[in-house]
Amino acid sequence: MRDFRDAKAMAHTLRAHLAARGFNITVSQSLELIAELFGVPDWNTLAAEIRRGVHAAGADAPSPPRASARWPAGFTRELELTLHRAQAHAQERAHEFATLEHLLLALIDDADAAAALKANSIDLHALRESLATYIQKKLRALVMTGGERNSSPTVAFRRTVYRAAARAKGMKRETSGANVLAAMFLETDSPAVWLLREQGLTQQGVESFTSTATVTVRSESSVHSAVTQREG
Repeated sequence: MRDFRDAKAMAHTLRAHLAARGFNITVSQSLELIAELFGVPDWNTLAAEIRRGVHAAGADAPSPPRASARWPAGFTRELELTLHRAQAHAQERAHEFATLEHLLLALIDDADAAAALKANSIDLHALRESLATYIQKKLRALVMTGGERNSSPTVAFRRTVYRAAARAKGMKRETSGANVLAAMFLETDSPAVWLLREQGLTQQGVESFTSTATVTVRSESSVHSAVTQREG
């Protein structure tokens, strides 16, 4: 399993994934994104941690930096609340980590993500029940012991959110819950994605909805502009 000492390889993987989907970032930008994922201020700070970790390997190696829950700018207010809700779902169950399953559970109550789900004829009640059952039965190993700690988003959780943010930024749009829902599908080994596919949802279905929704908003704006011009 990769840890913070594999940060450069992770940055390369992130850059390759984004490039394959038509969004190009520089090596420096990918390194800075990985540093943010690990909750450190910048790449130079993380590089220093890596050097210390390599020198101490095999002895008393330091614990990897614990990632914070800081997110990029440019999120809708609805998504900001959803991300807080996802971590709350983990926290209230005393789970050390907030997983994609916690995130998907929160997205069901996100207006944008829920609209995408409904547009694809997804039974929100059934999905909620499946997620609740999975979290209760399969995520028991995540329960915290000892002192009180805040639940921390997993790497897959963070990667999904950052991927959605990068995609939305490339389209010059705010990042919404629907964008995060679409980005989740690239985590092919995630039970959250399996549950979505069991319901018949696909990444293409979500992206088709977001594309249509964008066109609708723009059309309404154009109509309003035209009416304003005529009235003027």
